[in-house]
Amino acid sequence: MRDGFDTKETWPFECQCCWHVWEEEYFVRHITDDHGNEVEVWLRSGLPVQPPNSDRSCPKCGSVQITTFPSGYLARSAEPVVPAPREVAQDTGLKFTWRAPIL
Repeated sequence: MRDGFDTKETWPFECQCCWHVWEEEYFVRHITDDHGNEVEVWLRSGLPVQPPNSDRSCPKCGSVQITTFPSGYLARSAEPVVPAPREVAQDTGLKFTWRAPIL
């Protein structure tokens, strides 16, 4: 006889390339067999999937440089601030001329 229970987990992710932040919801089936072995089966939409900390890519840019946060982190934290793009320096009107080195 198998003994087990299901839990619902929400995993927040952040892409280290484009700074996109998103969450994914998983159901985790915890099963203990007759010999005391414990197994976790990760499910999304009722289908078995890899655990969220393996083989992830950003849905926005496709990068595999992904980090995760503790469950519920985004719900209790302020929205992350995305760094603003660097502005191009304004033309100051200064002109530079190159001089040949004195030998």
